[in-house]
Amino acid sequence: MIEFVPINLWGIGTAVLAAWAVAGLWYSPLLFMGPWAEMSGVDGAKFAAGLRRAIAVDLASFAVMAFILDQVLHAWGALTIVSTVLCTFLLWLGFVAVTLLHSVTYEHRPLRYYAINAGYRLVSMMAMGVILTVLR
Repeated sequence: MIEFVPINLWGIGTAVLAAWAVAGLWYSPLLFMGPWAEMSGVDGAKFAAGLRRAIAVDLASFAVMAFILDQVLHAWGALTIVSTVLCTFLLWLGFVAVTLLHSVTYEHRPLRYYAINAGYRLVSMMAMGVILTVLR
């Protein structure tokens, strides 16, 4: 039987901030904003108009993801960075990577679009997992 462990507020809060920082960098002009915007069809005005709402949704979704990831890492018994990275990778592969494939198959988006979005989720989940493990 799986039991929920106590909520690690510091770890979850720090993980949320780390995922938000990864998002800010990943989708910045420094990295992938240009190609992502072109392939997604979101122009600068549309992006700016929905930014406050998008940030609020991101922070809430990061909090849910960090909470669940923390619970799964405990259930998995991931006590080291190596076991955390393996567990997080398997969760990403089994749930995130395959789910995002619809953008290529049904939405007919380029594989590069998928790679940008899936890569971002992988990096943000890894950052969250490592932080949650270190801040136990």
